[in-house]
Amino acid sequence: MKVYPKIPRYDHPSVPESFFESEDLTLVEKFDGSSFRFTLYDERFSDRYPEQVESAAAGDGSLVFGTRKAIRGSHRDDLEDIDGALHRAVRCLREGVDTAALRSLHAEYDSPLVVYAENLVYSTLDYGYTEHDLPALIGFDILPYAEIETMTPPGNPYDETFEGFLPTEAAWDCFERIRVETAPTDLSFVPATILETHSGGFDPAAYTFPSSSLEPAVTVEGVVARSDEHARRVKLVREAFEELNREQFGRQPEDAESGAEYVVACYCTPARIRKQIRAMVLEDGREFGLHLNDDLYPRVVEDMWAENWPELMGLDVSFTPADVYPLVAERCITELRKMKTNAELNETDPTTVWEHLL
Repeated sequence: MKVYPKIPRYDHPSVPESFFESEDLTLVEKFDGSSFRFTLYDERFSDRYPEQVESAAAGDGSLVFGTRKAIRGSHRDDLEDIDGALHRAVRCLREGVDTAALRSLHAEYDSPLVVYAENLVYSTLDYGYTEHDLPALIGFDILPYAEIETMTPPGNPYDETFEGFLPTEAAWDCFERIRVETAPTDLSFVPATILETHSGGFDPAAYTFPSSSLEPAVTVEGVVARSDEHARRVKLVREAFEELNREQFGRQPEDAESGAEYVVACYCTPARIRKQIRAMVLEDGREFGLHLNDDLYPRVVEDMWAENWPELMGLDVSFTPADVYPLVAERCITELRKMKTNAELNETDPTTVWEHLL
């Protein structure tokens, strides 16, 4: 059975120099949001879809959508049944994507298409979400179902060759055709910004990352270098973003510089923090807000001790428990801010944001 393809990952541990000498090298802005994909369920091609897509579709013409790891539903579903972090993206599917145009593309390619996009939710970079309207979804790749079997089966994501994805020019043409130009900006679907094209030479080490097309005061997360000739995309991320990302999400265990950082990296997960926030709001009747952090972070630490005590006592690293508290407090206030901003962005209750996206 065909597998509904994963969101592509562009970084690769060993990129040959010849890639950056490509005659068709295109640099596309890499946006900081959340992975998203959608496909139109078209009864003319009912035998092409995997069972998961058929099950999620609410009849012909349904836009079935998913995140990096799973199919999440149809744009015809009730928003109350959809994770709050996806509400604006689903509204975009309803108002910002032309299903008739997408259906016509199916006929042209003799295959349904999977559209990959960035769901613009607040993650690490703040593009001014609370200050001005931003698009909801930004398209960056398209894959015909007819080509899905050419991809390496799920496993090591670096094994994907990206053969079968539409060439850059064809993909961007599709993006322009399926976008509804009259849709409100905050519910719009737009193509990713093409920053530069190179023919014959590009030095990634000397590249200066530009401002984001969304907000001139913000430097881009990075860029995606695309080459149809090499059937490859390579993600170049600026070091300052990686450090900011570590500040926002905490360090990875392998990057920890102390025992306390290692413990927080391993056990103070976003899911654990959100669980405690929901308990405080839904079970204890507390009002959601940043003020919750005074009581939130001690609860998170207590939950870590209670649930993971045997593992913590068996760690090969030494740490002082008191040093864990300020690090957890920083993680918790960051999570509260993101939930607050994304709840406003998606016009939903903060406790529903990332409720199902664990």
